[in-house]
Amino acid sequence: MAPLVRRSATARAPMQLIEQYIFRRVAVVTLSTLVVVTTIVLSTQLLSRVAMLTRSGDAFLTFVQIAVFLIPSMAMVVIPFALLVGAMRTLNAMNADSELAVLESAGRSPALTARPVVLLALLLTLASLLIAHVAEPWSNRNLRDAIARASADLIRSAAQAGTFQMIAAGSYLQIAEQLPGGEFGKLALVDARDPKTELIYHAKRGSLLEVQGSTVLVLLDGEVHRRNRADNNVSIISFASTALDFTQFTSSNASAKYRPQEMETSQLLSPDPNNVAARDAPSEIRRELHRRMTEWLYPLVFGLIAAYFVGTARTNRQQQPIVSIMGGLLALVLRVIGFVAVSNSGTSTFFAAVTYIVPIGAIIVVSTLILYGGRLGTGPVARGPLGRLYDAMGTLLAAIIARIWRRPKEQAT
Repeated sequence: MAPLVRRSATARAPMQLIEQYIFRRVAVVTLSTLVVVTTIVLSTQLLSRVAMLTRSGDAFLTFVQIAVFLIPSMAMVVIPFALLVGAMRTLNAMNADSELAVLESAGRSPALTARPVVLLALLLTLASLLIAHVAEPWSNRNLRDAIARASADLIRSAAQAGTFQMIAAGSYLQIAEQLPGGEFGKLALVDARDPKTELIYHAKRGSLLEVQGSTVLVLLDGEVHRRNRADNNVSIISFASTALDFTQFTSSNASAKYRPQEMETSQLLSPDPNNVAARDAPSEIRRELHRRMTEWLYPLVFGLIAAYFVGTARTNRQQQPIVSIMGGLLALVLRVIGFVAVSNSGTSTFFAAVTYIVPIGAIIVVSTLILYGGRLGTGPVARGPLGRLYDAMGTLLAAIIARIWRRPKEQAT
């Protein structure tokens, strides 16, 4: 009996090594793709803010802070696609080197080969869950504060330039002089963001103050001109002093303390009735909540798709490139449907349901295909009636794609 036990342990060891080998290769390619793509997307976001960053008092520190705070939002979108690329590239390379064929010849089922890919997908799914509910809201709040601090430096640059400086789209500021004690003299601020009303502030003096983490522009001894764009009527209001929250010029939803993207999940589940977003735009609260509850599932969806479509040994005559393209297109279509459903989930019960049905349904279907459906388009190798049905569906899909693939070649001939 003892020799049999030792032989069984020896037989299991290579299988564990194979899983570690596949896991390591997929993880390396996935993380490399994640770093490269996130860096590219991050660069485009930073370039859109380069003018503001270069005018900041501490440009390099502000640049680093904004870059770090943008990473979680970028990573949430990139992680599923990085996993798809990493898994498909690794499994296709193993198939080209006949490694998958050797594993299957040794009696290893495709479901076991898919196990390390699914394990990595589960780890990335858990990481996405933490990002969606913890890291992303925290980084969005800090990003808003960092942008507000950098934008506050535009006032100082406006004082030095003595000309109108754009502080946000549709908002301009001019400061004629800088007075002793850090105050500014002869300020003019134009706020044309509202398509119905234009506001023009004039003040003899002004200063910047930090109040409860917000940058406030205090204007003294001035007046505000309110122009109705519909009939061009102008009303003038004089004031001894007034204060403007400067963060309103750097936020798309200035009237709320925090936007839904910046609120914690507990605040989305039980919104503060005093929060303007909860009172005036509850659909945005619902949309953000649906997004956080579903977006973290897509790494698992993409990992399962990669494992099913390219996790078995094939030859070029079995349309291996076509199967890879089909898997990539399926993942892309599911993600696009998810994006559309989330964007409309705040106002539509149907789209809110679709937001959950797409990832959960894909996980159930593809997991069943991996366990009971055999391999895609290679004949009735599945176990049981359900497996044969899934395999027949896979064969039909592969035949349709193969026909579409050959048609351009026939026309060219």
